[in-house]
Amino acid sequence: MEKVILDCDNTFGLPNRDIDDGLTLLYLLGEAAGDLLGVSLTHGNGTPAEVLQATQTFKTCLQLQVETYPDPSAALSAPAFLAQQVAAAPHEVTILATGALTNLYSASQIDPDFFKKTKQIIVMGGVTHPLQVNGRPVHELNFSADAAAAQAVLLSGANITIMNGQLTAHAFFSVKELKALQTRLAEKIPARAFAWFQEVITAWLEWNQIHFGFNGFCNWDMTTALFLTHPALFSAEEVLLAPQQTQLAEGILTFTNDPEKGKKVRMPAHLLDLEAFNQFMVAAISKAF
Repeated sequence: MEKVILDCDNTFGLPNRDIDDGLTLLYLLGEAAGDLLGVSLTHGNGTPAEVLQATQTFKTCLQLQVETYPDPSAALSAPAFLAQQVAAAPHEVTILATGALTNLYSASQIDPDFFKKTKQIIVMGGVTHPLQVNGRPVHELNFSADAAAAQAVLLSGANITIMNGQLTAHAFFSVKELKALQTRLAEKIPARAFAWFQEVITAWLEWNQIHFGFNGFCNWDMTTALFLTHPALFSAEEVLLAPQQTQLAEGILTFTNDPEKGKKVRMPAHLLDLEAFNQFMVAAISKAF
């Protein structure tokens, strides 16, 4: 594995909020524990205060050992942490960005060469057109949460991969995956932690059943981590981003056919093997404990 930072808007455990950031963190702890430099917290699924609260509870309930920024006991901000880690290992750090891109833009204000020093940035966000899931409209939450920061990051000198909403909606987590996790974790973590973990996931499954009519949920953010570790699970398309991203307030990406003006980025169009995707996910999360 390679040096990794997760920049996320984790709300695992908060009522009626997405849980995929938390699952992505668990995946990284299982798959890349020794190379996970830390987690920087941003907004999107919740406010900065909500994300911090959820992450502290997440770490406590599951007894996780991982550095997160900001931390009330540490002076280092999330952007400062990002800038520091990338400067310490130029061209070696991959950032998985699964929330608003505010921290990454702010890191570039600390170090103007920040983007060029990263190895790559894999972002979950954006849509190619208004997104529907099971016939219901879904508002894009990441790029739209800070459109100016999103444009700065996407059009920067960094090596960018975009896991957009149309793709990630197909990363479906169902009761089958929950049962597989239950089987693997039942004897690995304390009963109290296991009960809390199950309760949170079950509640999110039920919320999605009510609002989207299926017994599962879109595991949006997990695609960034699986693309990092198992890129063959995804198709290999590239696109040219237009130099002015005029619809990012709605999370909509804009493209060009002009190679002189466009920014080339990877943007997979298809998840090729959902079964393998979920098997890799379950196996890695079970190793996080």
